[in-house]
Amino acid sequence: MDEKAQCAKCPEIFCYPAIAADQEPSFEKAPSFCPTKLKKDLIEKALLEYDREDIREFARLASVQEFECYELTPDGIRTKIPRIEETIQFARKNGFRKLGLAFCAGLMNEARMVTDILERKGFEVVSVCCKAGAIPKEMIGIKPEEKIAGPGL
Repeated sequence: MDEKAQCAKCPEIFCYPAIAADQEPSFEKAPSFCPTKLKKDLIEKALLEYDREDIREFARLASVQEFECYELTPDGIRTKIPRIEETIQFARKNGFRKLGLAFCAGLMNEARMVTDILERKGFEVVSVCCKAGAIPKEMIGIKPEEKIAGPGL
């Protein structure tokens, strides 16, 4: 059985070394679950997507956004502005006028606030909640007593 990728368990960020762009990072000490080691073919295939002008420009703008919105402090890297403002800036740089928002029903109030902010900033927002479609949980094998809302709901 294939080992699964586990970036969240990595003891060190081997894929983001502080080296010059013309140098090759070393993955010799990377753990066996490192996807850069495990999925070389998939990574090479994904890199081909950067040959598409729209994908390359999107990635370039994302990197510029990262540079503009983070700063290096004595305590480490931190954000300069709230993430919602970063999202707004990035959407504008890309010329996006319509944004999608997918959210959990438990975050309905937060989704309303985000939608309100984005609309006030001139975006059209399309949103979908995890409960869209009103599919009963019983369809996936959940028993009534296993539902947060309880039996009968």
